[in-house]
Amino acid sequence: MSVLSSISLLSDAKFFDEKNSKFNELRENLAHKTMKKKLNAMKRLIAMMTLGRDVSSFFPDVVKNVIIDNTEIKKLVYMFLIHYAEDNQQLALLAINSLQQDLKSSNQRVRANALRAMSSISIKVVIPIVMIALKNAVRDTSSYVRKASACAIPKVWRTDPGRQMELIDMIAELLSNTEPNVLGATMFAFHQVCPDRIDLLHQHFRKICHLLADFDYFGQTVALQVLTSYARTQFLTPFKKGPNGEDDDEMDGDAFNEKKGAFYSDEDEDEDEDDNSEKNKKEMDPDHRLLIRSATILLNSADASVICGVCSLMMNIAPLAEARQCAPAVARHLSNYREMQYVVLANVSTMASKRPSMFRQYVKMFFVFWDDPEYIRELKLDILAHLSSDSTIGPILMELFSYVHHYDPKFVHQAIRTIGRCAMTIPDTAERCLHMLLRLVSNSSETVVAQSISVIRTLLQRNPKEHVKVIKRMSKLLFKVKIAMARTALVWIVGEYREMIPKIAPDCLRQLAKTFREEDVEVKLQVLNLAVKLYLSNPRQTALLFKYIMDLSKSDINFDVRDRARMVRALFFKKKSAGGDEQTEAWKARTKTIMKRCFLWAKPVPETENPFKAREPLTLGSLSHLVQHSVSGYQSLSEFPEVAPDTSVREEPRAFGEDDDDVTSKKPKRGFYDFNETDSDSDTDSDTDSDSDTSSDSGSDDSSSSDDDDSSDDPDDTERKPRKKDQEEEDSSGSSDSDSDSDSEEEKPKKPKDSKLSAPTPAKPAEPAANLLDLFDNDESGNNAPGQGQAPGGGGVLAGLSFEDTFISGSAISKGPQMAPSGGLEGKKGVHAKVRATRSGPMGVLLKESLGEGLGVWFSFVRQDSIYSKAMTVVELKFQASVEVRDIHIDNVNAPGVQIRPFDRIPVLHAHQTVTSKMHLDFKGSERKVKFNICTTDRKYSVSIIPTPGDLLRPHIMSVEEFDNTKKRLTGMSQTQFETSSFISSEALAKQIGKFADVAVLASNPSDPDVFRMAAEMRHESTSLVLITVRDQGNEMQVTINCDDMLFSGRLEDYLSKVVED
Repeated sequence: MSVLSSISLLSDAKFFDEKNSKFNELRENLAHKTMKKKLNAMKRLIAMMTLGRDVSSFFPDVVKNVIIDNTEIKKLVYMFLIHYAEDNQQLALLAINSLQQDLKSSNQRVRANALRAMSSISIKVVIPIVMIALKNAVRDTSSYVRKASACAIPKVWRTDPGRQMELIDMIAELLSNTEPNVLGATMFAFHQVCPDRIDLLHQHFRKICHLLADFDYFGQTVALQVLTSYARTQFLTPFKKGPNGEDDDEMDGDAFNEKKGAFYSDEDEDEDEDDNSEKNKKEMDPDHRLLIRSATILLNSADASVICGVCSLMMNIAPLAEARQCAPAVARHLSNYREMQYVVLANVSTMASKRPSMFRQYVKMFFVFWDDPEYIRELKLDILAHLSSDSTIGPILMELFSYVHHYDPKFVHQAIRTIGRCAMTIPDTAERCLHMLLRLVSNSSETVVAQSISVIRTLLQRNPKEHVKVIKRMSKLLFKVKIAMARTALVWIVGEYREMIPKIAPDCLRQLAKTFREEDVEVKLQVLNLAVKLYLSNPRQTALLFKYIMDLSKSDINFDVRDRARMVRALFFKKKSAGGDEQTEAWKARTKTIMKRCFLWAKPVPETENPFKAREPLTLGSLSHLVQHSVSGYQSLSEFPEVAPDTSVREEPRAFGEDDDDVTSKKPKRGFYDFNETDSDSDTDSDTDSDSDTSSDSGSDDSSSSDDDDSSDDPDDTERKPRKKDQEEEDSSGSSDSDSDSDSEEEKPKKPKDSKLSAPTPAKPAEPAANLLDLFDNDESGNNAPGQGQAPGGGGVLAGLSFEDTFISGSAISKGPQMAPSGGLEGKKGVHAKVRATRSGPMGVLLKESLGEGLGVWFSFVRQDSIYSKAMTVVELKFQASVEVRDIHIDNVNAPGVQIRPFDRIPVLHAHQTVTSKMHLDFKGSERKVKFNICTTDRKYSVSIIPTPGDLLRPHIMSVEEFDNTKKRLTGMSQTQFETSSFISSEALAKQIGKFADVAVLASNPSDPDVFRMAAEMRHESTSLVLITVRDQGNEMQVTINCDDMLFSGRLEDYLSKVVED
């Protein structure tokens, strides 16, 4: 059960009440016969464990329940077992046998949970058993189990690092999968166990790039990290050098845009250019382009971690022209939760320091809001300092000036220092910033005045000769300002620029001598320095004041002031020696020279202070980057190679079970999951050449291949035995009856003349991949359809299926039409060659945008099995808003008798953004109305969903003979029928029924090709079959429905007769 769904069950909160935690009662409930009491006891234990209480004494009682078949109880037992197994190793070993039995379960979720629990037990004795389970799991028919095996590999490696080589072999095998969820988990295992083994990624690099958009959020984040490290070692640097040797990222954004084109563009490479630009131009590797293009698609993601991962990749391997695309996506996530804002802003701060032109047009997005916490305000001020330029300095200064009235004095000081940083970053704006600070000097707040004077002092050091008036104004403030820090800065300014104010400086010393005893320690030290500076530069006017201040300092209560005064007196007022006046004068001259070097030496110009400078050398998006220091396990990115590595290592991998003879006999095809030929970047020939040695494009509906290649085209399939010669002849005969495309493969060798089967025409191309409706149970038995390869294990049920097919809850997608040879269909199972049901039912409106105040919700029933139960129906929800909506979730469910799994909570839905999510409902075989509220942060909208009879079915594959025999049994009251004249053919009517009912259109019988048979089973009761027959009666079409549930049969008849007429 997910965290969000647990929270939604408000009744479970009672389990966290410690007052009801009675140990004796819990022991009795754990040993009780009823499942309800066992479940409540386990929930209570997990709640106590979550609260930090030690409930390890219940370990023997919990382990006994590991053999229970209830999935929910078993999951809670696994959680308890994982938590306390290390402290109770002997008792934990008792559960291993039950876990091994669960690994053989027909339910994919049970197998995955058992593997997850077994691998999480950190006991080294169990590792050999876990390794055996892992070896079987990586080849499991279910992608859900294979994903669990990939997640288990890092756990085993942490428990027993000596198994690393075996685990690496498993990772290499899992990388051959084509399911995105399995690949995402495999990338995590690779990143944890062997991040330096980039040779494992070579052959799968292009496949990972193409499937990157289909990974889950966690898989995308890890894959982006791995691919970034891969690109830094396998591609040349994409950063050009400017005329002065600087990187193109250090150039001004506007000047960069004025250059000819981007770093790489779709324009012809042979256009005339200057010699200098031709030298700097570099040709990117096609795979480098592919990676950047695949990562750019993820900028539309709703997850902040994925956006940060894309930004890290773009900053490290992409030129500025490509990295600019990250700015809008980052700005979109600034309205997220505060914690996510901090992570995003930390990345933006580093990116803005290196490439400020990326975010300058979004400068207003980084203005501080009144409710921003301190850690957010600091990052925004740092970003504003980086983004300051001639075009943005105006609004930035006005915004910083308004922060002076903030309630937090620390933030006010930071804002004033940021004004100084802007002035030092852009020298042309220093005058404007200085005038802004002078306006703050007249502020009523003394702390603001003090901080402003401190910043002005720093700015004056850059060019003091042009700001004589400012220096005079600062000296006059000496008699108004009372804060010690401000007075210290003013005294320093007077002493440092005494030559520019020769008349004012001695008078300032005179006034300071009057108040010397009342001054703070830091002010006294600066006054003492001022006296020395004026005595060295103007002894005639300040000699007496100098001696007076020396006398006051000699008897001061602070030892620092006394020590400073004694040192100066020892140098200036040495007693006469017996050597005469000549030695005394020489000594005075030498002393004066030394003192001038000490007090009158030119001070260095201060550098710009960046409080987050420690982040810049660290990898963007890493934990070390966030905490500003290297943490354990951190790996820095390597430098780009000087010489381009060999690109042939990234050739596509061969399919499992494919030998050299198969490769040489195959015709080259398009790359795996390749982009359309109309892609804007298809002008580069190397893109298509490098991707043309693997199977045909899986995303295209018109791609084709021969029947006998279906068993070897899937990289994710296991090895298969070669078929016999007579079976190949039978396949060729079966393929000769179908139409062939103009782009079909080479003709097969002709059969001998005495063969019973006629010689084939050019090989029949495979039909488009079946949709999710072509499902059948794993536990059914039947023969293989001709032309299909044998699945692992030799079972006829999985004939023609590869691991590329989607297995959900024991069901699989049929790889293609399973047509029988001309001899008939007796005993053969398959689906129709032309008529296929749709992936989902019609889309309906759940919440109109006009009623939802800008939020619109649409729904459709998806034709697939739920991951929670076969009895559940999957409803896909599509959320779209014209305004930003936050915290979308489900509440107040009113569905008596309906089991519901709500959709995951959506933290934020930005304006004009579309997000899809899924609900899982068990309607118990009836069209019950489910009422619930779709809630946001401040609104609730009451909605309801009513299923149609066609949505309560799931496809059932059976042979024609089984269909006819079952139909003969379901006659009389179990049979209904209706006629319609709205269709010109039975095929068109069958297609229309497939749109509104989740049925499987069975393979046609050659004796009656115009009769279409459709079979389904009730989702809540798989033994209850529904048979639909469509027959052409000449002037009209007849639809016959056979079902042992007479009430449902009548409702289905009414529904279908209505939709086919409409």
